[in-house]
Amino acid sequence: MLKQICDALTALRQYILQTHWSARGKAYSTHLLTDRLYSGISDDIDRLKELSIGATNDLSIADAESTFKDALAYIRALSENPSVSNTQAMLHTCMQLENAVSNLLQQACEYYSVLPAQTPYKAGILNALGDIDEKRLRDIYLIKTELEQ
Repeated sequence: MLKQICDALTALRQYILQTHWSARGKAYSTHLLTDRLYSGISDDIDRLKELSIGATNDLSIADAESTFKDALAYIRALSENPSVSNTQAMLHTCMQLENAVSNLLQQACEYYSVLPAQTPYKAGILNALGDIDEKRLRDIYLIKTELEQ
């Protein structure tokens, strides 16, 4: 489940970066917003991957090829044309990715909250998931605000 979240966050990060590169002219506020969002997502991915590896001793979550392949699958599933350069359309896809990540985070919080207290890293994982979910909700609001302009 944590790998799915990391894959979805990776997709979101890459798509936000693509949106950042494509935003120009009147969309300069989008350029600034996506620059800020991109940085925060990288920190979230790093935190989750480190906790996941510590909790499971499974290094497969750090496999770059698998992560990018699965991230691309998320983008393709949500975007009719992943290479589109229309900033508004790209922001809509960012919003869809944000919502997908938020749903995965909520499922993971529910899953980890019912595990026994002695589960390794349970508290750390729950705290990280809660923090990331809070950031995602804030970022959803920022993207929604940008789309309404």
